[in-house]
This record gives sequence, C-alpha cells and structure tokens, in this order.
Amino acid sequence: MRSVSEHLDAVLSGVNALEPLEVGVLGSVGCVLAQDVSISDEGGEHILLGRGTTIAPRHIALIAAAGLGRVSVHPKPRVVVVTVGSDLADPGTSDELRPDINGVALTSAATAAGAMTFRVGPLASDEDTIRGAIEDQLVRADLIVLACGMNADDYDLIVAVLRSLGKVEFTRVAMQPGGAQGFGVVGPDSTPVLVVPGSPVGALLSFDIFVRPLIRRLMGHTKLHYRMVDARLEEAISGSNENTDYIRAAITRHVGVPVVRSIEHDEHHPLAGLGTADALIVLNQGTQSIAAGQMVTVIQLDGQGDE
Repeated sequence: MRSVSEHLDAVLSGVNALEPLEVGVLGSVGCVLAQDVSISDEGGEHILLGRGTTIAPRHIALIAAAGLGRVSVHPKPRVVVVTVGSDLADPGTSDELRPDINGVALTSAATAAGAMTFRVGPLASDEDTIRGAIEDQLVRADLIVLACGMNADDYDLIVAVLRSLGKVEFTRVAMQPGGAQGFGVVGPDSTPVLVVPGSPVGALLSFDIFVRPLIRRLMGHTKLHYRMVDARLEEAISGSNENTDYIRAAITRHVGVPVVRSIEHDEHHPLAGLGTADALIVLNQGTQSIAAGQMVTVIQLDGQGDE
C-alpha cells in the first residue's frame, strides 16, 4: 500500500508544463506566462510581469503597455472526464437511474482548476463501448480522468480497458476516504490518465489531492497545492490510525488564530458536508485521536490560495 505522498510523487513524476504557444492578449487570461513581459525607456529595461505569472485581467494593461498583441503562455490543458455506469444518467433526466454525480462534479472541479474541460458519459457498462470512447478522446485530451458510480463491476471494467490501452497501475493508497487509485498513460502519445473512486466524497477528495496538482503542473504553475495552515481544534476528533484521514471541516478565526471544527457528522445526508466544508483536517498515519485545543494541519479550500 502506498502513502499519499508516494502516490502523489508517482502522479507528478515526468509530467511537465505543456509546450508554450502564442495567443492573443484577450485570450491569455487564466493562462501562465511563459515569457517575461518588459518595457524599455531611457532608464533601461523594466520587467512588468515575470514568466510564471498567472494572467489576471489586471495584467492585461501591462501586456498592452509593453506593446504586445500576442503573448507566449502555457495553454490550458484539455481535460476529459469520463464516467461509466449503465445505472447512471445525466442529473434531472431520469427518475429510475442514479444521477451521474461524479461526472458533473469532476468536470466542474477541473474547470475551476483552470482546465478546458470535456465531459463524456455516463457510458454503458460495456467494455467495447468504454474502449472506443477513450480512444476517440485521445485526439483532444492532455489528461483523462475516469470514474464510475458505486458499482464495483464498473470499476473492474475500467481496469480491464485501461490495461489494454496502455500502462496503468491500480493500487491502494493509505488515505480515507478514497483509497482506490489508478494512474498511468494510454494511447500513442502516452496521455496521462487517472482513475478516482466511485464514491463522490472520495472522488472529489482524490481530485483535490492528486488531479488538481497535475492540472496545475500542466498549466505551468509552480504552486500546485491548496494552502495548508495550522489551526486550533475546536472539538476532539478521531482517525483510522492506519490511513491518512481527510476530515471535512469549517475554519474560522478567533483572536487572529485559525480555529477548525469537523463537520463530518453535522448533516443527516452523507454528501451534505461537501457543500459546507471549506477546509480539510489532515490526520497523518498513526494518529488515532486529537484532543480539543490541539493544533492540527488543515488544507484550505475554496480559493484560499495555493502553495
């Protein structure tokens, strides 16, 4: 069984930023600069924006001031999200089938991370159908993310198809939730592919820990992960001891000190906490419990910055 850090290293190993290309200034917002933007005057040359800057609307004025109509950037990666399951349907289209929660959630998460996204599925639980769909997507994908519903047979189908298309490793990662992980490359261009768990909670956690950093590396970012801070624990919590536990939480400040509270058991529905959590408490392997008032490591979500 791999640790979280070991699997993250495997996912990011050998993956570099996409090759730069020139785009029009107005199409560069959200991309990462692959060049310095400078201006010259009698005092010499002045760098207005350094390479590696994520271009925001406020930066466009500086690019224009440098007299540039086009600028070299790392393009936004094309991420294809594929979901599998004959028991799944687009949300709102069927009362008899389960809504494809993972398909819409992962696509939205990839878009929020800065990618150009495409959603495929839900596909029928058929090996030939899945293989054909993946092969069709290889022409436009810089990264493929696959998920299914809660049906274990669909996960087995994904495993069989990917192993026939490339070199993909499936392993258990010592994390809770979301221990079942797959990663590798498929197709003639060795396109990266990740497989996340079927549980929506585990799928979205896997996205935050593994997929989002990979997308940001492809984009040319140097800060890949959400910001982590130390916070004082409001109430005692317990972990599984053998895994790294990620506990959905809410973070506030008291007299300038971050204070965090688990919301895992606040809601009646198991998915409800996804909408109210703005942080994740991280309990490392070997931790069974932490008392109230102790300091814990917290991942800040929802636009709290990256590191």
